[in-house]
Amino acid sequence: MKTPFNQTNPFDEGLASSKVNRTAKKSKREKPAYKGISRIDSDHNHTHGWYVRVRQNGTVRSKFFSDQKHGGVAKALMKARRFYKNQMKEVVAETLGEVPEKLPNRVIVTKNRNNNTGVVGVQLVERRNPGGSLYRAYRVCWSDKSGKSHTKFFSIKKLGREEAFQLARQYRKEKLLED
Repeated sequence: MKTPFNQTNPFDEGLASSKVNRTAKKSKREKPAYKGISRIDSDHNHTHGWYVRVRQNGTVRSKFFSDQKHGGVAKALMKARRFYKNQMKEVVAETLGEVPEKLPNRVIVTKNRNNNTGVVGVQLVERRNPGGSLYRAYRVCWSDKSGKSHTKFFSIKKLGREEAFQLARQYRKEKLLED
C-alpha cells in the first residue's frame, strides 16, 4: 500500500517477522515528498493532518490541514499542496518580480543581512589583486538542483557598473528558475 509520502507502508511488508537485520547501515534521511509540507500524526492529542510552512523575510506563514475537517488524508494533502503553491507564488512574485510557469523546487532566499546590493544572490565585491590593482565586480551566487553552490563574476571594469549589475541580476534570476 502506498502512503501519501509515496513510500510503502512498513506494516504491509511483514514487519512482524522475527528476523531483523541488525547489521544494516542506516541510510541517509530521505527528503520529504512535498517541500514545505509535513505530516503530523499524534494519537496523544488526536492530531492528524498536514502542516504547511512558508518562510519569507524572517516570518513564517503556516497552516494546518486536518484530515477530519478536509475529508481524509488525500483531500487534506491536496488542499495543503494548493495552499503551499499559492503562498510560494506570492513569495516568488515579491522576490523576482514575476511568477514563472513552474515554481522552483529549491529554497528561495528572500533576505540576507550581508547583502550590499539589495538583490539577494548578487553582491558587490572589491579586492586587491596580487599586483596591487583593485578588482571590482558583481558576484552572483546560486545553488543548482543538486544543492551545489556556484558563483559567477561580472566585471565592473569591462562592463561598467550599471551594465554589470543588470547582467548579474538577470543571470541570478535565470539560474534560480532553471530546472
